[in-house]
Amino acid sequence: MGIVIRQSLKASIGSYIGVGIGIVNQLYVSLEFLETDQLAISRLLLENSLLFAAFAHLGAPFITDRFFGYFRDDKTQNNGFLGFLLAFPLIGISLFTALYFGFEQPIKNYFAEKSAGLIPYYVLVVPFTIFWIYITVLEAYCRNNSRIAIPTFIREVYLKLSNVLIILMFGIGWYSFDWMLYLVIGAHGLAVLILLAYIYQLGKFSLRFDFRQLKDGLFRQMVYFGLFVVLGGVGTQVVYFIDRTMLSGGKGLVDAGIFIIATYIAGIIEIPRKTITQISTPLVSNSLRQNNLAHVQELYHKSSLNQLLAGGLVFLLIWTNIDGIFSILPKGAIYSQGKLVVLLLASAKLFEMATGVNGEIINYSRYFRYATYLMLVMACLAIGANAYFIPRYGIDGAALATTLTTLIFALSKVVIVWVLFRILPFTFSGVKAVLVLALVYGASFLLPEWSGSLWLTLLSIAFRSGVLAGLFAGLVLWLRVSEDINGLAGSLWSQARAFRQR
Repeated sequence: MGIVIRQSLKASIGSYIGVGIGIVNQLYVSLEFLETDQLAISRLLLENSLLFAAFAHLGAPFITDRFFGYFRDDKTQNNGFLGFLLAFPLIGISLFTALYFGFEQPIKNYFAEKSAGLIPYYVLVVPFTIFWIYITVLEAYCRNNSRIAIPTFIREVYLKLSNVLIILMFGIGWYSFDWMLYLVIGAHGLAVLILLAYIYQLGKFSLRFDFRQLKDGLFRQMVYFGLFVVLGGVGTQVVYFIDRTMLSGGKGLVDAGIFIIATYIAGIIEIPRKTITQISTPLVSNSLRQNNLAHVQELYHKSSLNQLLAGGLVFLLIWTNIDGIFSILPKGAIYSQGKLVVLLLASAKLFEMATGVNGEIINYSRYFRYATYLMLVMACLAIGANAYFIPRYGIDGAALATTLTTLIFALSKVVIVWVLFRILPFTFSGVKAVLVLALVYGASFLLPEWSGSLWLTLLSIAFRSGVLAGLFAGLVLWLRVSEDINGLAGSLWSQARAFRQR
């Protein structure tokens, strides 16, 4: 797990730079220059594209994680596996495009009453989806070549920074809202070209796929695995994104915009999980392929603990400053209606993080079918829960539906891994982590909270966050909650001492 922490730390630098840009974008630039319905339209186009990309890539990223080891060969540029990855999704893209335009009228009818403003941009989902497919596929190829820093930088920094600049230029009147959306989509197309250029620079670019590698039924296994797992991928996207789509159709774009901003705030706590999972996935896959269950258990335990610590700290810093955060947002009086949404969704996400890499363990084992079955059930539950709660409670109902689905989903994965492998994610160190989080949260009530002017509120947030983060770090190190964190701290301290002695 030490390599996971080191690699994740490198990728986290880019991720948290992206978080900073994302915070500026989502919590200031977008709110300042976009009306609530415009914000909802731009985000729904993005998120619906992610949903459609989840099945249109036909499982190519998952195929890469599971089968890349069969093609890995630096001398032959991985036997041209990249060529397969670029060609295979074209089948799914063709199928998606045909279905999307085939169901054009029913989809438009769904949004016509409450969110008619979304309909003129219906067609933009297609190119957006295609670009997301290839961004995801090329990231998987880079990841399996042990390169995650640059792809993370492209996704977390380049795309978010370009989005900020595009919205700023719209805000100062350089072009219309329509052209703003065109430029955002174009920036994603450029990201695909940048990733291809990066792969070429690494010397891993070859489109001449060696079909001789597809022996002993390997191609059939790859396609079967990809198509089966992709059903689970679709279910995952439905669970995480269907709420705001159903909210826009049932309550309108303004409610969807409020919900999207609250969801974004809650989602900040997931950044550590994304980076840890990115580097853990190939390790889990290889360990399962080698039947090294001891290493799988180690990855499971430590991912659970480290995700709980990292996510828990970010959760505390957000929730203990939530009123100040909303007070400094443009149109804060409108978006503060999502306060309960932040609490519900962030709590559910934190619990899911605390259950570790159970999804990866299931997906990359011979029991991967269970993940698909589970996701299909969860997708149905998400749709049903949103259909029930949204008409009754609006944005809070959407949050309640997603929270309920997420908790059941996380617990179900824990049960499946236990039944199949007899391992659980939780350890005694996890109990110590929860104790530390509880103590730090209790300490937050003793700290002053200032408000009034913008600068006073910012000072209050900075002061409280600094004290709480310092207390958290001190307790984690003192109680030796995580061997990895203590080892990393010791390594950094030794390097600092050596630097001072030069």
